[in-house]
Amino acid sequence: MQYNKILVPTDFSESARYALPFAIDLAQRYGASLHIVHVVEPIVAPVDFAWGTYSYPDIEKQLSGYVDESLSKIISEQIPSSIKTESSNLHGKPWREIIAFAKTEEMDLIVMATHGLSGLSHAIYGSTAEKVVRKAHCPVLIVRHPDVKYEMP
Repeated sequence: MQYNKILVPTDFSESARYALPFAIDLAQRYGASLHIVHVVEPIVAPVDFAWGTYSYPDIEKQLSGYVDESLSKIISEQIPSSIKTESSNLHGKPWREIIAFAKTEEMDLIVMATHGLSGLSHAIYGSTAEKVVRKAHCPVLIVRHPDVKYEMP
């Protein structure tokens, strides 16, 4: 088995931070490159919702800047410079964007956390990790943070 390109989705949660060293270790072992991605979901607001002095484009621009800064910080502070690393700030439904990006960019492996920032939303929408595992064209390594407790359905 050879991995040349490893995709690491992040939502900047503690679980995602815990999964990153697994991807780094695999990249070092296989001489693979890493691609760190964050997916910004579209903002959905009621029709009569007032943004105050902000407009949707302003909020999107600020959020995009925060994501780009955060991705750069991960690369500079947590990933050895010997590993070729790129980042992308994507927009859409996280599981769809992760799968599409992995296929388009011909990723060999996806390394991601079992749980991210969502809590109750898992019960309503299902897990991003679960959907990625089911639909990805390549193997997916799912890493569970040791503090995340298993709950019987």
